Amino acid sequence: MELISTLARRALLVGGAGLIAAIGLLVLPGRAVAQATDTTTVEWTAPGDDGNSGTATTYQLRYRTTAISGTDTLSWWNAATSVANLPAPRVAGSTESMVVRGLNRTLTYYFILRTADEVPNWSGFSNIAIKLPSVDGTPPAAITDLAVPAQAASQPARVGSNTPPR
Repeated sequence: MELISTLARRALLVGGAGLIAAIGLLVLPGRAVAQATDTTTVEWTAPGDDGNSGTATTYQLRYRTTAISGTDTLSWWNAATSVANLPAPRVAGSTESMVVRGLNRTLTYYFILRTADEVPNWSGFSNIAIKLPSVDGTPPAAITDLAVPAQAASQPARVGSNTPPR
C-alpha cells in the first residue's frame, strides 16, 4: 500500500508512568465505499504497558478535518471525532491498524492516537497522520457501441428540437 502521509515518528514518555504513545502513526489509502464516502487505514506500532515492554490496555484514535492550531493539541483532541471499535492493543512492537469508514473523500483528515494501561495512565499524543483528499483521476471509458437504429436512419432528424422523429 502506498503511504499517503506521515509526520515524524516519535515516542512520548508520560511523566514517570512509563507508557509511551504509539510510534509511527500513518495513513494508508482506502477503497471507495460509495460515491461521496471513503475509507482509510490508519496504522501504527503498538507501545508497551510500561515503556516498550508488555501490552497496553486501550487505544483512543480521533480525527478532524481541521489541523492543529499552534501547540494546543488538547483542545483539538477534545473537539475531534472518536473512532469506535478499536482493537485491543497487542504486545509492544506489533503492527496495529484500524479501518476508518465514512470519510468525505474531498476533505483532508488529521488523525492522532493515544494509549492507556490498566491504571489508566495515558500516553502523550502520537504524531499527526494526514489523509489527503481522494481524487478520481480515471475518466469514463470511451463508448464503442454508438449506432443509429435502422428505422430511425431513414427519417431525418428535426434540427433544434428534442422531440425524436415520428
